[in-house]
Amino acid sequence: MELRDYEIVWVLGGGAGETEGNASVDRVRALVDSLGGEVGDVNPWGKRNLAYPIEKHTEGYYIEAQLKLDPVRSPELDQACNADRQIIRHLIVRK
Repeated sequence: MELRDYEIVWVLGGGAGETEGNASVDRVRALVDSLGGEVGDVNPWGKRNLAYPIEKHTEGYYIEAQLKLDPVRSPELDQACNADRQIIRHLIVRK
């Protein structure tokens, strides 16, 4: 199993703050660990205004993280982010 480098950015709903952000990072970290990957640097960007409303939110709490993951398991991470009700948008890109 060869791990590839990925970057993930996700946005929590506008009501989220640092506490919810930390909890979300812990959930994503546990998920990546369960998929056999590893999370590197995590950078919370904080609250920012959205370019357009998403699910009636006009601002969101942004978080960015570097990770290593088996490419076969990356769709599972994508599905889990879609299933997380706190995450209103996410993007996973291969570095």
